[in-house]
Amino acid sequence: MDLDLATCLFSGLQTDCLQDKQDVCEESRFTTMNVQKLFAKEVIAFVRCKELRVLPNPFDISDDYFKNIFRLDKWLFQDFLLVLCLRTYYRPELDNNRMPFDLRVLTTLTYLAHGHFGALQNLDAFRSYAESILQRCVPEVCQIIVHFLATDYIVFPSNYEETLHIKHGFNSRYGIPHVVGVMDCFHVRLSKVAATQKQDFKCKHGNLAINVQVVCDNKYRFLNVNPRVPGGSSDIFVWKHSHIYDIMKNLFVTAPAWLIADRGYNLDDILINPYRNPRSLPDFRFNALLEAMLSVLDTATIMLTSRFRFALQSPDCCKYCHRLCDHT
Repeated sequence: MDLDLATCLFSGLQTDCLQDKQDVCEESRFTTMNVQKLFAKEVIAFVRCKELRVLPNPFDISDDYFKNIFRLDKWLFQDFLLVLCLRTYYRPELDNNRMPFDLRVLTTLTYLAHGHFGALQNLDAFRSYAESILQRCVPEVCQIIVHFLATDYIVFPSNYEETLHIKHGFNSRYGIPHVVGVMDCFHVRLSKVAATQKQDFKCKHGNLAINVQVVCDNKYRFLNVNPRVPGGSSDIFVWKHSHIYDIMKNLFVTAPAWLIADRGYNLDDILINPYRNPRSLPDFRFNALLEAMLSVLDTATIMLTSRFRFALQSPDCCKYCHRLCDHT
């Protein structure tokens, strides 16, 4: 994104100082890295403009340590923070939270990455905050990320042109044409639900959960996440009532388009799964190819949970952050 243009949208962030430096940039143009370096501390200063205290800047730690704790490097986080402020029309003078917005976002990233706040104990910027304050940051920031940003990176193809490169990727790797994604569902446990809804959320294992449907492409990128169905619902029910079911039906009208799923789903014009009772050598070979394709989703999930270990508690938010990291 053009950070020079984006930052000008802030009423309180001055960019006059950058105009004097424009001539020294190569060919009188700002490269993305040049702009990132110039704006990094200004964005932090903007979200803290109402602060009377002098708080440590989390950007002062080493690059490797920053990425290890927060999973995003400094410049990607600065982009991330900037876009969050722009999308939410953030104004620090209207923010009544005692913790600055940048620290709340970093707190959330830490929790999603590690499942606890222990990594923040050695950072001066967070030492003055009780764990109860840190805990309240997580649901707030997760809701902001999902509501304002998730659809930027987790996007299911909706027309023929958008499916072409995905179909080509699967076909060139596995030799099966017209595949636009691999789909499965998995349960995410819940700590509690309303007493009147317990039966709806109780999955086949007896735990309270939601049944999350995910779809990924051949490059391990998530194309769809649906975490809105109670755990008592079957995978087929989630699939039939998801918006991508209608999208796939519309895609199939123009040209063949298939999703790959396991044997828990019913065979359909738009969904292919392995033979339940393979009898011939071609049947076994076909099943082997589909099993290899299904492993793509397993690998994508492993990659997600290795980066954000708390992904199973906030799947929608973590998948967005994961795609954000891979997009750069």
